[in-house]
Amino acid sequence: MKKILLFLTAGLLALTAAWSYNPPVQGENLFYFSHPELITSGNSVAGGGIESVIPASGTINPALVGLEERVSLDLGYTAMFNGLSKDKGNKKYAQAFGTGILIPTDWANFGAEIQGVFSEFWNMPLGNSIHFKTFAAKQFMEKLYIGVGLGFGYETKFHKDWMLTVDAGAIYDFGDLGFLKNFRVAASANNLGKTLASDRNWQGYPSMFTFRGGAAAELVQAKNFVLGLSVDVTTPLFMNLIVDSGIQMRICDFVQINSSWEWNAEEAWDGHNSWIPTLGVVFRFNIGMGKSDFVKKHDWSKSELCPSAAWKNVDKDINMIGVGAVLRLGQKDRSGPDIELE
Repeated sequence: MKKILLFLTAGLLALTAAWSYNPPVQGENLFYFSHPELITSGNSVAGGGIESVIPASGTINPALVGLEERVSLDLGYTAMFNGLSKDKGNKKYAQAFGTGILIPTDWANFGAEIQGVFSEFWNMPLGNSIHFKTFAAKQFMEKLYIGVGLGFGYETKFHKDWMLTVDAGAIYDFGDLGFLKNFRVAASANNLGKTLASDRNWQGYPSMFTFRGGAAAELVQAKNFVLGLSVDVTTPLFMNLIVDSGIQMRICDFVQINSSWEWNAEEAWDGHNSWIPTLGVVFRFNIGMGKSDFVKKHDWSKSELCPSAAWKNVDKDINMIGVGAVLRLGQKDRSGPDIELE
């Protein structure tokens, strides 16, 4: 028995040496720069303390697209500024963008997102890459949602490498549980497959076999004020530990203030973990979409437009500023089910 344990220990040590964990700074967040609501979401696998789902949410947990009941479109752009010197060719500016669509149907909800990240910073060498992800999610039973996603990407600057991955996730909505309102727990398995190569003695980024778990709920529900909180734990390939927390405040059903904070054990050890929380704001406007027969047929005459902005400090040298918007066609159904009495 002792020989077996020694053999297993030696094997694990050899595996760790062969697959050393040393991703680029923010490599685990590669898909979460493209929209302000992603930047400040706390990477919530359960949809945030105050539930908010956009097409890009499927990159965190594909089951999230099952929570939205309206056709939705998102668009976002993020500028990144580097405080390091331009000496020896270091870049001062990087950027990311994203756009996508979410379509609910009677059978399931479907979504797709296109993202681009272009960062040649020495202190955040993510490269220049384009990614395309698709999602499908379905409600099972009354409170369980399950989703799957498929993603493809290509990096053109450092390695000219490709990625092909599968994501899977689930959400269970408990509803109200004591003082916790709209309480949800969720889990996802991300990047199951081949990810982008790295020249940093590492297997790729973002990490293949990344597992997430988290919970979210509203803690305060008043007439003109809602307060929500989310907490998540992520284990990339079981070689790192990342803890995310997010807080959201909605005021008068018009403006929402979002903030989040992340502790990444690997980046904290290397001195790259920012201790400053993100900050973002989302506004909600009801807009008219015209009076055409097509709009009336789909009940889109009154829709919802949500512009947003966010700021994130990566470390002492890199800051991100993102702007974006989400268009949700139609109004949320707040009526109860139709019951016929015979």
